[in-house]
Amino acid sequence: MQSHTRQTVDVEYKIIEVTEALVNRAMALAETSGLRGYDAVQLAAALEVHTSYRVVGLPPITLISADAELNTAATAQGLTVEDPNTHP
Repeated sequence: MQSHTRQTVDVEYKIIEVTEALVNRAMALAETSGLRGYDAVQLAAALEVHTSYRVVGLPPITLISADAELNTAATAQGLTVEDPNTHP
């Protein structure tokens, strides 16, 4: 990876490690929301980023997803959701 690209990744994206705590949260989300495994992990990671942003005073994140079940679960968890299928 080129240096510029790596810098962009470091600034533009937050890499979330899949930890035992994240997996446990994902399992709970899967049970309560009826999500599939990977969708539950994605939501758990989004919630982790959202919380870390709010703690340091950054604006809330927006989850971009075209999956109706994931969007419903994310909204129920308090996330703002944008479905790319709803835009022309």
